Amino acid sequence: MSTAVPEPFAEEQNAKEISQNYWVLVWWRFRQNKLAMFGGFLIIAYYFVCALTAEFWSPYLVDTVSDYLEAPPQRLQFRHEGRFQARPFVYGLKEEVDMQLRKRFFVVDESVRYPIHLFVRAEEYRLAGLIPSNIHLFGVDPEESPDGYVYLFGTDRLGRDLFTRIIYGGRLSLLIGLIGQFLTITFGATLGVISGWYGRLVDLVVQRVTEFLSAFPDIPLFMALAAAIPPEWSPIAVYFMLTIILACVRWGGLARQVRGLVLSLREREYVLAAQSFGSNDWRVMFRHLIPGATSHIIVISTLAIPGMILAETALSWLGLGLRPPLTSWGVLLYEVSGIRAIQFSPWMLITIPVIIGAIWGFNMLGDGLRDALDPYGGQ
Repeated sequence: MSTAVPEPFAEEQNAKEISQNYWVLVWWRFRQNKLAMFGGFLIIAYYFVCALTAEFWSPYLVDTVSDYLEAPPQRLQFRHEGRFQARPFVYGLKEEVDMQLRKRFFVVDESVRYPIHLFVRAEEYRLAGLIPSNIHLFGVDPEESPDGYVYLFGTDRLGRDLFTRIIYGGRLSLLIGLIGQFLTITFGATLGVISGWYGRLVDLVVQRVTEFLSAFPDIPLFMALAAAIPPEWSPIAVYFMLTIILACVRWGGLARQVRGLVLSLREREYVLAAQSFGSNDWRVMFRHLIPGATSHIIVISTLAIPGMILAETALSWLGLGLRPPLTSWGVLLYEVSGIRAIQFSPWMLITIPVIIGAIWGFNMLGDGLRDALDPYGGQ
């Protein structure tokens, strides 16, 4: 004798199966896109290395200085005097002076070798600000070579390791993009759904504000808002204020798109059913309408994070964003903005391909998500 499933429970079970099948199909289609998968792994690697474990991956701490000012990058070597060496090493640097240019520079000194070790115990730090440790992924063993050093990307004008500073700089730049986009989603999605749901005067006010913000060019508007930050504020306060500024300027585009989606979703059957059961406006908006626009919000947010990173980089490069002692990719570019640095220490521009890699990863991930979240669309 078969037991009949009550109709309400059967409908609920069918809805769960449809929802589960949809996300399974989204994941399957996303995996078929090799570029999107590569972009996702690249972004995960960026955040894991820079945002969470920068101290472990870098051979020095961010403010460790040396006497090797603007030293060129050292190449990893595997051969010495024609013989292969199992352990990689770097040659030392010897200081020389060009009397015509009145400039000090460094040349390779092949009489000095510094072996490179993995999992070296060196300067102490707190991993992710919590776990005390002194293990670095690679470096020169301080017991074997007390005066040894390794500068794979060279050093800056204060003798600080550029490889280390790029990793540390990615922490602030990437977190500004992530936190700023989270605030943008909060402002844009909330105001967009309110504008689309209520319409009339509320819609008029919200849309005029978004048009007002979009009427200004981005960089001049960022410069004006960033210049309003009091100069006596601490670098941390500037960091949080810059994140809020970027979010306040960028929310308009998302709000307009969410509004357009809400205008079509509010006439759907499930929204009318929720109203007929007595759900108030806020419950309908945040329990039904915003979840219905989730896939679109995810795609827009993924594609907008690079804009946040580039905006912070541009502001810091102009001297209006983050400033020392904080380190970000924009701060690193600001330090090489002069023609002298480009002429005599071009290796300091290596920050640029690192930024391009992060932007490229986000774009590939966003394009893949855009295709995957419409699994019933055309290939």
